[in-house]
Amino acid sequence: MSPIAFQTPAIDSSSFIDLFESRLEDSLLELDQEVRPYAQSAALAGGKRIRPQLVYLFSNSENSVSDSVLNASVVLELVHLATLIHDDILDEAQMRRKLPAMHQEIGAHSALLLGDALFGYALELASRFPTTKVCAVVAEATRKTCSGEIRQTFARGRTNLSLDEYVGFINDKTGELFKASCELGAYLSGANDSLIEKAGKFGLCLGISYQVYDDLMDAFMPQEKCDKTVGADWLTGKFTLPMIFLHEEATAEEIMELNEIFCSKDKHFTSDSSNLRIVELLNKYQILDRSIEYLDQHLSHTNSIIDEFPDESLRLKLVGFLNNFSDKLSLVRSLKTSNFLAV
Repeated sequence: MSPIAFQTPAIDSSSFIDLFESRLEDSLLELDQEVRPYAQSAALAGGKRIRPQLVYLFSNSENSVSDSVLNASVVLELVHLATLIHDDILDEAQMRRKLPAMHQEIGAHSALLLGDALFGYALELASRFPTTKVCAVVAEATRKTCSGEIRQTFARGRTNLSLDEYVGFINDKTGELFKASCELGAYLSGANDSLIEKAGKFGLCLGISYQVYDDLMDAFMPQEKCDKTVGADWLTGKFTLPMIFLHEEATAEEIMELNEIFCSKDKHFTSDSSNLRIVELLNKYQILDRSIEYLDQHLSHTNSIIDEFPDESLRLKLVGFLNNFSDKLSLVRSLKTSNFLAV
């Protein structure tokens, strides 16, 4: 991946993703032969490509897209892919992007090392830019992403987790890569420090919104409607937004009951009656509705940040991007019960 910037014909967002997919595929050819097929399997299996899209949105690439923007997008997607491989090991997830999770294919030890290799390769590619700025931003985001995941892992099984602690975890584990994507897009477009800072602020807020959405999907989406393993947070002892809200509303007796179920050593074999009880309490206190309200509020805050950007074209693009994301809420709003019945 050369950092030399040449110009390609005018493109739109979907055309950019086509170019990105081609650049990603080409970049994987540099990996060691033993690693390459597994990295290709994981990286080319699809995905939302949100981080590359954010780089593109802030890169001011209306008429053309530079080599540097494509390369930075690949770097950030590789870091994201590495975190997914590691997360699936930690969560004991069986499926990712409608395929067996990588650790199911090659074992947890090899999958862990594959994730490490992708982290290292991403930083190697970042170091090829003619400035240390890209490598510094990616390295910081990678460190904070891992730190957030570690802190959440240490908190597994804690039933007194506060909302502030939860937001702190997801601020780092998801928000930082979103932030880095927006910052690098703006930086590579030649934006000033003020605009780069605003871009990072938007990315961080969007990342938190996205992780809240993802956690709601894990808690409430039936497995047959999802392309990855759901219920993983519950099974691995992660306290996320629905359970935090439920503990705030439940009586002392109900909390004791919930804690006994939640702290069970093997929730794979939790009885149907226990699962039904959780569903009953979630419905009793309208936790799904409250969770959606919280997400709506956070998305409104994310949307308000768009007004801080002076460029009207950028504002319109960000509004369109955020509207597409908001449409995902219809999936959550359509749910009436939790997937605990299927866990």
